[in-house]
Amino acid sequence: MPLGILISYLAIYVVWGSTYFFIKMAVATMPPFYLVGLRFILGGLAFLIISMASGKLKVFPRPNEILSALFLGSFLLLLGNGLVSVGEQSVDSYLAALVIASTPLVVAFFNGVFFREKIPFTRLIGMLCGIAGVALILYNGKNILNSITPGAGLVLGGLCCWSFATSIGHKMKVHPNNLVNSGLQMFMAGVIGLIISWVAYEPPQKVLPAISAASWIGLAYLTVFGAIAFYAFSYLIHKEPSIRIATYAIVNPLIAVVLGIVVGGEKPAPFLIMGFPLVLAGLALTLFVRKRTPEATPEPGIEPLEGDGRWK
Repeated sequence: MPLGILISYLAIYVVWGSTYFFIKMAVATMPPFYLVGLRFILGGLAFLIISMASGKLKVFPRPNEILSALFLGSFLLLLGNGLVSVGEQSVDSYLAALVIASTPLVVAFFNGVFFREKIPFTRLIGMLCGIAGVALILYNGKNILNSITPGAGLVLGGLCCWSFATSIGHKMKVHPNNLVNSGLQMFMAGVIGLIISWVAYEPPQKVLPAISAASWIGLAYLTVFGAIAFYAFSYLIHKEPSIRIATYAIVNPLIAVVLGIVVGGEKPAPFLIMGFPLVLAGLALTLFVRKRTPEATPEPGIEPLEGDGRWK
């Protein structure tokens, strides 16, 4: 395997698998929507500047492309990532990662609802298996109703927003250059995130001095290494088959669990040992079982939308 491809796989495996740990680190003292706003406005500006400097911004975005970027950025990043960031104030990072790992399952559901995309029986079994695994992981072993805490509910809300936009986004008209499209989505989500921060929280002059060095490190990691992983993903799209790239959905939760429990000292959920394998098995069945017809559509959760979104 060429070195560039190997390094790119390591980037999307390690960086995307570690984002939840660094989100948890950042929101310990940084209000979640300050994190979302600063992270995406910086990342979006960087992408747009690189696009202009490299000549990729050859055509100025049209109004419908800007509206699409606003819609997708709002659901993918502002709500999808934002709700997860709020949820991680009270939910362990590895639990958030395991819930969000079921994104391909929920995307497949939305594809069936909105586009009448038929779900093969094996994939349906995978979806049910993954959902059962998430339910087991969230179950506190005592009371079913009390198992879904407010934080877990926010993470599930972020999952639904992300999956909804991923499904709908395939039919929307976006800027033809992926880097420009991503930059627009990130920048607009960042601006709205900062506006929400200034309304919902105290003014920046009171909030910023109280943010710890660890939270700033978390923000820096998410902004810088998240961009590196995105470039790696974009590189792999043009070099590797999508079914192989999709293995990140299996590897990312493994890394998140190790970081959260071993490094972060997070307490394992009562039914983690039972639920975790079910989630991974469900993902494998959903992602890697293809229709055997020439008209088969791309696997949900594999095709890139805003770089497959994975700005977690």
